[in-house]
Amino acid sequence: MKRRAILIAALGMVLLGAWLALGRPGLAPTAEKRKPQVLVVETTTVLVKPMPIRLEAVGQVESQHVVQIRPQVTGVLKHVAFAEGDEVSAGQLLFEIDPAPFRAAVAQAQAALARDRATLAKARWQADRLEPLAKLDYVTPQEYEDAKAAVTQARAAVAADKAAIQQAEIELGYTAIRAPITGRTGSIAFKEGNLVQANGATPLVTINELSPIRVRFGIAQGLLDEIRRYQAQGSIRVMVQPGGAGDGAPSEGRLVFVDNSIDPITGTVTLKAQFDNAKRLLWPGQYVTVEMVLAVQPNAVVVPDSAVQPGQNGSYVYLVDDGHVKVRSVRVVRQLDGLSVISEGLQGGERVVAKVPRNLRDGAAVKPISAGDRNSAGDKPRTENKGQERNASRR
Repeated sequence: MKRRAILIAALGMVLLGAWLALGRPGLAPTAEKRKPQVLVVETTTVLVKPMPIRLEAVGQVESQHVVQIRPQVTGVLKHVAFAEGDEVSAGQLLFEIDPAPFRAAVAQAQAALARDRATLAKARWQADRLEPLAKLDYVTPQEYEDAKAAVTQARAAVAADKAAIQQAEIELGYTAIRAPITGRTGSIAFKEGNLVQANGATPLVTINELSPIRVRFGIAQGLLDEIRRYQAQGSIRVMVQPGGAGDGAPSEGRLVFVDNSIDPITGTVTLKAQFDNAKRLLWPGQYVTVEMVLAVQPNAVVVPDSAVQPGQNGSYVYLVDDGHVKVRSVRVVRQLDGLSVISEGLQGGERVVAKVPRNLRDGAAVKPISAGDRNSAGDKPRTENKGQERNASRR
């Protein structure tokens, strides 16, 4: 029985092999071989267009002229002629210290001058009277010399009185404190009625000049030679984008300062740009994004950033040619506003894959569409596979 079972099993295996070798009778012929998978890819044309050569940095706005107003005489603050936060003009009255004591000092100095002028006149009369008498020996030489010395002494007193008057008038003038520059005032440290000290540690108010204004920023030391070269050509434009600017338009200025040394700690060079700031969009202490346009490259070859792929041997793109893609090595010199500027590998006019799917490989078959086609197609399948349907049917 056991031998018979073995023979039956062997015969079954032989019959199964024959059935498979004869094409499995009872089934239709095998469906035609599946065709290669075709990927639907979004493509774009390589453009040639003007592209700026620019750098970006973070800068801080600073006033190019800051004045701390301090009293130059001691006295009682009698009047404040502005409101804190006001914009003031050069020469505008800001504070007034009680002038009464200083007017009295001027009057006192003027009285001393009148007294000493009278003394001088008397001394001159005495010297003139003794001069002929001294020649006739009616008075001693010592008496005449004393008279001349009295004239000299009186003349010196008059000169000192004139200086004292001038000093008193200067101090009287200091009681009216005026703005030395045009700018915006900060908070007022002392109110009316307070006693203020000459050259005190705390300023009465600080004025910041707002127009024009400067922005200070730093760049890497390796870019210094390039910036100096473009600066010599006069092609550098500097723009800043202040946060919360009204219409979002950047302010444009000019580079006015390149520091004469490199910071040994950060390895950066300090630069300053000046802006008109007529609309007061820039504020001292504010942080802004600085964009330096060094020049404009007229015929730059550009592709979207998404088209450029990183590789072990450098960057590359997928070039679309006759329904297939092939890898093309490229060299990216800079990226700007979502575009990569290509210096090697492309000439312009080629068609490349703009958005690279993960399963795309060199030589793959593709169906290219533009961005507009994809948007209008809605949720279009990522792949197409012609001939997927089997024409075989099971019996």
